[in-house]
Amino acid sequence: MATDDDSPRAILGHALARDPDAIVNSSVELLELLANALIGIIGEQGFETLLFRSVHRVNLDHPWMMFDPRSRPSDPEFNLLRRCFDGQDLAESTAASILLFNTLIDILTLLIGEHLTMLILQAALGRAGAEKNSKEQHNG
Repeated sequence: MATDDDSPRAILGHALARDPDAIVNSSVELLELLANALIGIIGEQGFETLLFRSVHRVNLDHPWMMFDPRSRPSDPEFNLLRRCFDGQDLAESTAASILLFNTLIDILTLLIGEHLTMLILQAALGRAGAEKNSKEQHNG
């Protein structure tokens, strides 16, 4: 039985909260994981459209966040997103990042359903947790 801690928002919220001072890098890493998981299902153009729609909706609350991933495809490092965060304070960046992921989840849930969205997020973020734990063990 799934709990609230297993919901897509909770999974992403916990992942973003791991290192609040590195919100931009954490956001980009999570987006890379989601892109890798979703491109196999909805294709690269589908992911870029999903991201564009999410960014467009976030722009209503955070006018500084605006870019079109469709205008510069194959930006696997999400440099366009990084540039949006340049010069923003930590609280503003955190709020925008959380809104971006919540919006992306909402749109994705509408497209493919809550259950499949949760499975994709859990699988993608589970791999990230395993890789992070492995790196910590090697460094520790």
